[in-house]
Amino acid sequence: MTEIKKKDIMICGFALFAIFFGAGNLIFPPYLGVVAKSKWVEVMLGFLLSDPVLPILGVIVTVMLGGKAEALGKRVNPVFAAALGLLIILTIGPLYAIPRTGATTYEIFIQPLQPVGLSHGTQRNIKIVTCFIFFALTLYFVLNEGKVIEIIGKYLTPGLLIVLAVVVIVSIVKPPGQIVHSEDSGMFVRGLKEGYQTMDAMVSALFAGIVSADLARRGYKDKKTQIKASIQVGIVSFVLLALVYGSLTYAGATVSSYYTPENDRTEILIGMVNMMLGTTGKVLMGIVVTLACLTTSVGLVSVCGNYFQSLSKGALEYKAVAVVTTIISFILSLLGVTKMIEYSGPILSCVYPMIIALILVSFFDKYIKYNLTYAGVVTGAFIVGFVQNAPIKSAGFEGFKSFINSLPLHSIGFEWVVPTLVFGIIFTIIATATGIGGTLEDFLKQEEALQKASK
Repeated sequence: MTEIKKKDIMICGFALFAIFFGAGNLIFPPYLGVVAKSKWVEVMLGFLLSDPVLPILGVIVTVMLGGKAEALGKRVNPVFAAALGLLIILTIGPLYAIPRTGATTYEIFIQPLQPVGLSHGTQRNIKIVTCFIFFALTLYFVLNEGKVIEIIGKYLTPGLLIVLAVVVIVSIVKPPGQIVHSEDSGMFVRGLKEGYQTMDAMVSALFAGIVSADLARRGYKDKKTQIKASIQVGIVSFVLLALVYGSLTYAGATVSSYYTPENDRTEILIGMVNMMLGTTGKVLMGIVVTLACLTTSVGLVSVCGNYFQSLSKGALEYKAVAVVTTIISFILSLLGVTKMIEYSGPILSCVYPMIIALILVSFFDKYIKYNLTYAGVVTGAFIVGFVQNAPIKSAGFEGFKSFINSLPLHSIGFEWVVPTLVFGIIFTIIATATGIGGTLEDFLKQEEALQKASK
């Protein structure tokens, strides 16, 4: 086994941190601090479980499975794996993540600088112009590859971290207000489900390919070394992300006497910065976040272009996909961050139990003989997520929902665990008795045959 160098682990760990650390995610921890008030530690722990614990576990398990994004879910069914990949691309692409970058830019940078008293129509027009310019720049950089975005990205993360560090230090040394006492319950679950909005666990399989390729480039090519190194890289990334998100949650709690959960997430973030650093700090934060959102937008549009070109085997051209993706993203960005969170929330809460279950069961991949076990796990988790979030109001459906909410672990947001285990066991028994779905050995033979055919 190749000796693992600490320097490589630190570099890769910081790189993974930078990948997960998106400017759009900054709006969630301060909001949770305002919501939880004196229970900010509880809500922080729930959020940290969603992000970064689950995403990093997703990276590690994907490296264990070979480092390719499509590996997660293939034992359920190749069609399922492809559908899951499509869902992830659309979610991190034109249906949510990309539009959110444009909306965040307007709400954090432009809106706070607008004069008081502007009519609703004027504000709407400014938002349209801002988002149009933002996505015009996105499309320009996507279609004209150069080093501008790379150079901006190189200095953005350190710059953003410096601003955030100052905010956190001020919140500790000279907090703007007293943390309001709270008797509210369920803060852990609130943090857990707010963390779904970052979508990092959904895209962790995609990021695993980057980590795996970087480790191989550094000489760590055998599987055991890659797995060991990816775990260490994950630990470094976790510590950094936990420090950032945890400290921002605390900072949000220090302004809980000024804001309520009814305030927009972007409003809380920029207001908090303004209280601690003044107008200069607010403007600086707006500029840095805007540039960070632009680099994220360019990267995600490029990912969508490459994905659909590859999926269609060239029938859908990269540039055409990029244009369509950008246009859809521009239109949806006009909804605003809060509206996008409202429509995406039920969808993410429906899908996330399935993603989490898939990540966790994949850790034991070599011990799971039957492929149908995976199908059972995914089915159980999806049923729970669907029932809890589907907008169906019939008496029977509501009764089923109440039953699910009475299951063990509901108080910490893991009521899907028992149904997942039950369905996993049932499907395993069916596979044992009938042979339906095949075994791990069959799956490995199919993968080997596909690899030979592609060469």
